[in-house]
Amino acid sequence: MTVVEASDDTAAVLRRIRAISAGAYVVFAIPVLIGSGFRGFVALTCGAVVTMINFLWLEEIVNAVLQPSPRLRPWKFSIRALGRYVLLGAALTVTIFVARFNAVSVLLGFSIVVVGIMGEAVYSNWKSFTE
Repeated sequence: MTVVEASDDTAAVLRRIRAISAGAYVVFAIPVLIGSGFRGFVALTCGAVVTMINFLWLEEIVNAVLQPSPRLRPWKFSIRALGRYVLLGAALTVTIFVARFNAVSVLLGFSIVVVGIMGEAVYSNWKSFTE
């Protein structure tokens, strides 16, 4: 396997994890909206946003470490990092003050990436089993 094939496989895996995570959010959102109302839905959404921001940030850091760019612009990295911290802070503030920290919804929101990774594991096992 060449480096190009490995990066294509990695990109496909990350795309599937994001898609499965988005699907998990929709599946979780419907019963939370019905059972816990709008505040539970807001807590789920904020928990999911925090988790996805962290997941995407980790993905970007791993890509930067594995494939460093020749022109590093520290000011761009600083602005993007500051923006992510602002988004994380806003999502956590809304979770605590607006949604009144609905624990079940927040935990479901935090678990969407885990569901995405588990879905990818099931897909990979199924694919290797059928080949």
